[in-house]
Amino acid sequence: MPRVTVLMPVYNGGEFLRPAIESVIGQTYTDFEFLIIDDGSTDSSFAVCQEYRDRRIRLVRNEANLGLIATLNKGLELCEGEFIARMDCDDICLPWRLEKQLAFLDAHPDIGICGTWFEKFYGNCSQIMRVPVEDAHIRFSLVMDNAFGHNTILMRREVLERHGLRYDPDYRYAEDYEFWVRCSAHTRLANLPEVMVRYRYHPGNTSNRFRREQGATADRVRRRQFERLGLALDEDALALFNSLVKFEFRGDFRRLAQAGSGLVALADRVADRLGIPRAFAYRKLGPHWYGACGSLADEGLRVWSLFLSTPIGRRALWTWGWKLLARCAAHRPITGPGLGEGL
Repeated sequence: MPRVTVLMPVYNGGEFLRPAIESVIGQTYTDFEFLIIDDGSTDSSFAVCQEYRDRRIRLVRNEANLGLIATLNKGLELCEGEFIARMDCDDICLPWRLEKQLAFLDAHPDIGICGTWFEKFYGNCSQIMRVPVEDAHIRFSLVMDNAFGHNTILMRREVLERHGLRYDPDYRYAEDYEFWVRCSAHTRLANLPEVMVRYRYHPGNTSNRFRREQGATADRVRRRQFERLGLALDEDALALFNSLVKFEFRGDFRRLAQAGSGLVALADRVADRLGIPRAFAYRKLGPHWYGACGSLADEGLRVWSLFLSTPIGRRALWTWGWKLLARCAAHRPITGPGLGEGL
């Protein structure tokens, strides 16, 4: 029985599939099985998988397309390893990924879910995604959004089996986010502060094709988070928080002031419940507060003053304050479908 199962669903991924497979079979750690499940692809995906004769590859084919969630759950049932690594068919693992993550989990038996930093690349451009590292910081981040790269995860199968954890089909397009939230109730979490996966960003990504549906589902996950923390938010407060998190704030100056005070109060309550420093919560929310204030930069310096009047603005990276000052002085608001695009 191998120590690790690398689980990779495939659906019409032939264009990028070979580099993905080769990045797994080229790992410096070799005691793994590579479970590839073709979910009824209609392109060359299954044929590409059959080209590889590596004894560690176990190729399974769904007779019909089941969808990602059902295929993932099928994979979790078929995995034989003590640990389960996730991989996507269009991404690339760096050679030492499994070796370093496994060494970390062996040294930290209290941690059941371990991700890493990852590089998002598209064309000749790339961006390092520095997700939070420590358990408490990850838990705070999960209140706002997903704090893991799904394709960077190595998890203990024993934790999943003991608590009956599987992906929930009611949370389509944000099933991994909801899954980590439930896992967080049963185990400690970590991300390694090193890039170990390259995430290929292209028009076929779920986050591109189903952005609106994914956002609506994530809203439901956030609601569940607040309920589990014992924080009752009315519909208006929840809608306002969701708009800030997704860089979709819309409103006048009065609404912006309301958003600022509400965001600070909520950050304080969540930080206290999770036992983390409020300063960390403020800094984490800095970009979101900047995005909201930036949407009203045409109202001038009073918006910049409002930004700095909150502990979130004062604790934010200095670059947010200076960028907002420049926008407010020039009366140049952030515009577009998502305020995050103006960061």
